[in-house]
Amino acid sequence: MLEKRKWPRFACLEPCDMLPATKNATKRPSRVINYCYNGLLLETDIPLGAGQYIKVDVQGNALGNNVTGIGKRVGRVRWCSTRPERSSNCFEMGIEMLGGVSDEVLG
Repeated sequence: MLEKRKWPRFACLEPCDMLPATKNATKRPSRVINYCYNGLLLETDIPLGAGQYIKVDVQGNALGNNVTGIGKRVGRVRWCSTRPERSSNCFEMGIEMLGGVSDEVLG
């Protein structure tokens, strides 16, 4: 199958907290499945709508892992699965990170 993605993806499986930018929202434990230059694939227990803004706080501290440097950053949901994935019972969301993930990802 021909890959049409603009940037390569890198697996990471780092735990994070995801906070929807809505009134009275609470942090949700989540996980970064993979990342690219300007986005993340998140796994979380609640679905969110496309266009919704979130804050992501990656908790891992692995040396050399580019996503640990994003800290508490803002992203926008580009898409979300319509039902939980069978293997994890969690929803998958494509997140566009405003300002990108890391300038060093492609290095």
